[in-house]
Amino acid sequence: MQLQEVTQVLRQPSINWLAIFLPISLVIAYLPGFHNEIFLFFTSCLAMVVVAYWLGNATEQLADKVGSTWGGMMNAAFSNLPELIFGLIAVAKGLGPLAKAAWTGAIISNMLVAVGAAIMVGGYRFGTVTFPLDRAKDAAAGLMIAAVAILMPSIYAHAVDFSSESITAADVIKNVSVWLSVFLLMAYGGSIIYTLARFRYSEPALQAKNLAEAFVHSESALQAKNLTDVFVPEAESVEMSWGVPFSIGVLAASSVLMAFLSDFVSDCVDSVTAGLGWTEMFVGAIVIGIIGNVGAIMSAVLVAYKNKLDLSFEIGMNAASQVALLVIPTLIVASFLVGHPVDFLFSPPQIAALIGSVLIMTQVSQDGRCNWLNGLQMLIFFGVISVLFFYDPT
Repeated sequence: MQLQEVTQVLRQPSINWLAIFLPISLVIAYLPGFHNEIFLFFTSCLAMVVVAYWLGNATEQLADKVGSTWGGMMNAAFSNLPELIFGLIAVAKGLGPLAKAAWTGAIISNMLVAVGAAIMVGGYRFGTVTFPLDRAKDAAAGLMIAAVAILMPSIYAHAVDFSSESITAADVIKNVSVWLSVFLLMAYGGSIIYTLARFRYSEPALQAKNLAEAFVHSESALQAKNLTDVFVPEAESVEMSWGVPFSIGVLAASSVLMAFLSDFVSDCVDSVTAGLGWTEMFVGAIVIGIIGNVGAIMSAVLVAYKNKLDLSFEIGMNAASQVALLVIPTLIVASFLVGHPVDFLFSPPQIAALIGSVLIMTQVSQDGRCNWLNGLQMLIFFGVISVLFFYDPT
């Protein structure tokens, strides 16, 4: 990729313009005269948006170079790097409640905001829209299983009386969380193996279609393309093809930047909660949850604008399922390794938000048709959850 191409892209109206908040965040963080944790929180959050976009773009470029099979696996593995990196930083600092709030937010924002906004756009433009019922049901069933699995320990802990037992509820949930994480990771690995096996034994034309459906719908390739379509006028866009070394460099640099920004955000949470009156639950579930899923939200809305609402459903539901099956269990296991154990014990408001979101998603997708009012209802429910989390006393 030529320097001239990079310069030309950066000069166009683009999400890349948010990169200005990277040096601003570094200045605020490291120069004592400019240090302000509330400002640092907001500049870091804005910078995280563009860094997440770079991560997705680099992954997509690498996937193009290594072939469709390994490319699909790479997209699946790296698409949740922002959530993984932030989660690892929070877990390593012993910020378990913040990490769990961010996990909750990642799931409900994918379901309610990404899909809800897409239904509003598609329904407003095309009226009552239809989509393949089988694919929506499959995605909804997978999401329901994943959500119920991560909530089972919480329901168990709240329902069982441990007062007369020698073992405490904390001990039980700790053991259950480790085993459940292993099973969820096995389920995720099984889905990857199934997809690759289906790819191997299908016809060439069907192979490309199946692999694209399995991986690209909720992943970085689609996100990068659609975000570029939004921010860069088609007549002036520059077709870029990154070489492997450049793509690896962008992926590595973006990962490091995401780690720094996640560190800034996690350090500033106490100042934000004290200075602005925001609860930790609201910061993690709503603010960070939305930031980590900007790409998926934009992708879902843009494909709905092109009358491909089935794809919007899969973007939101598959992304939410991947958080439940890959991100959360990976971070649970990592938390025990770093000496700051985090378990699957979620608070009642988090349980209510997750169950309610899954039920609404299942209800909307059950008959293969919806309209803009359904999307508005989903966004309103997300607003209700936001208010609940804003005033959460825990």
